[in-house]
Amino acid sequence: ALQHLLANLMMRQGLQRFVLDTIAPLNRAIGDAWMRGDLQIFEEHLYTEQLQVALRAAINAFPRQPGAPRVLLTTFPSEQHGIGLLMVEAMMVPEGAHCVSLGPQTPVADIVVAVARTAPQIVALSFSAAYPWRKARDGLLELRAALPTAVDVWAGGGVISARGTQLPGIVCFGGIDEVPGAVAEWRGRQAG
Repeated sequence: ALQHLLANLMMRQGLQRFVLDTIAPLNRAIGDAWMRGDLQIFEEHLYTEQLQVALRAAINAFPRQPGAPRVLLTTFPSEQHGIGLLMVEAMMVPEGAHCVSLGPQTPVADIVVAVARTAPQIVALSFSAAYPWRKARDGLLELRAALPTAVDVWAGGGVISARGTQLPGIVCFGGIDEVPGAVAEWRGRQAG
């Protein structure tokens, strides 16, 4: 029933509106319910799996374009939540971005190697609200220092938006709704 409901909402709303108007608030509600003890772990996992199936199906329905920007998506080790990556990809693909997802939990050294081999213009990382801020900050600064300056580093998710801060050389997002505008702005800078 959940899978059917998600598919119907996505068809009616379109991918980006589905992420913004349905998934983002639903994720908050599920997280709050889990924190209150109203949901069992298996129920939260079932929701996550159904959401991943729905988002992957919708993302894969878009033809892969060799367009720009080319974006490498991942999380740092011990960040097990991959839904944020799928949400970002779902916001970027309709904008014509070419996304390559490594999935969650990629060590910084491996991200650096992946950048050398896949040549993205942007590395985008997602952080849940549960991820420790200092660990996110330190990892982002380490990654920024290890990558060529021509590669942008974008970071978003719960712990990033909660801080409302910027880090040198890193684009920090206050909300997922900022992603389409950031892609357009990136293209504008490349054209100018």
